[in-house]
Amino acid sequence: MSQPEHFEMLVLGSGEGGKYLAWHMAKSGHRTAVVERKLIGGSCPNTNCLPSKNEIWSAKVADLVHHADRFGIVTGSTATDMKRVLARKREMVDGLIAMHLDRYKASGAELIMGTGRFIAAKTIEVKLNDGGTRVLTGDRVALNLGTHATIPDIPGLAAAEPLTNVETLELDRLPDHLIVLGGGYVGLELAQAYRRFGSRVSIVEVGPQLAGREDPDVADAVLEMLHDDGIEVHLGIKVLRVQGRSGQTVSLQMRTPAGDQTVEGSDIVVAAGRTPNTDGIGLDLTGVVLDDRGYIAVNDRLETSAPDVWAIGEAAGSRRPYASSSIRNVPALRMIPAIAFRRSGLSVAVVGLCSVGVR
Repeated sequence: MSQPEHFEMLVLGSGEGGKYLAWHMAKSGHRTAVVERKLIGGSCPNTNCLPSKNEIWSAKVADLVHHADRFGIVTGSTATDMKRVLARKREMVDGLIAMHLDRYKASGAELIMGTGRFIAAKTIEVKLNDGGTRVLTGDRVALNLGTHATIPDIPGLAAAEPLTNVETLELDRLPDHLIVLGGGYVGLELAQAYRRFGSRVSIVEVGPQLAGREDPDVADAVLEMLHDDGIEVHLGIKVLRVQGRSGQTVSLQMRTPAGDQTVEGSDIVVAAGRTPNTDGIGLDLTGVVLDDRGYIAVNDRLETSAPDVWAIGEAAGSRRPYASSSIRNVPALRMIPAIAFRRSGLSVAVVGLCSVGVR
């Protein structure tokens, strides 16, 4: 085993909270290291927040072109080139990664690329992406682990190799008919974007309304917007089975209030919640307690049950959606428990408790 290397601040995960913490601590004179498996800067600049808004903006432009006559503009035949949409998004991501690397260099924080796992309290073994192993210890440790898309336990779904938001934003082709499993924020964004690009789109939601955390009148307004875009929506259903393979032909057998039905499409994307990245990284050796859903239990100071170990970001106990994972656990901002912003036709913003939250 490699000899342990000691740091004053050790951060596992380079997401929104982790990177800013690391840069600040390093600039303040503390020896700081960040361990990141793959995504420099975390999911926001690489796969989630900014890439999705990039493609949503392209979809908005496509929608404006489609309705140019409303503005007195005459256009000819138009089509979406998904290869160029993807290239535009990737160019943005590449620029953001370069910016992050510059920030690490300027701050003095060490970015270590590899897979980290706890082997003892405040001790992380890192299998380096370039080969070899390092063992790191820290006076203080911050867990910035993030989440990944949940794949529900539905017969045939995993075998269908469904897309998640990550793979959907990497498509260089336009699905003929995209089935979106889940009517929450992520599913709604992707559904509207791909409809505007030119795909047929069907949303399948198990709950009685879209955007289940919002008030019914807000959900009704969103449903009306989607119907205006030509999106098919199924509410209050139970998915019985999925057959086929995404990217070829896929069918979804479901039980609805009106009886059993089947939806057939070319692709299926799962947007049915998130799972914290807390499994299989040795947290059981650290004294860090998880809640019943696998999220890290924290207090109002983001302290975990283990001394000198904090958790930040999406895996840190909070169950409410926020505009950014960098503010989701800031105690002063808990007076604004839910904010949903949309840079598309779904222009919905919510501040404060809705009726569901009050109950």
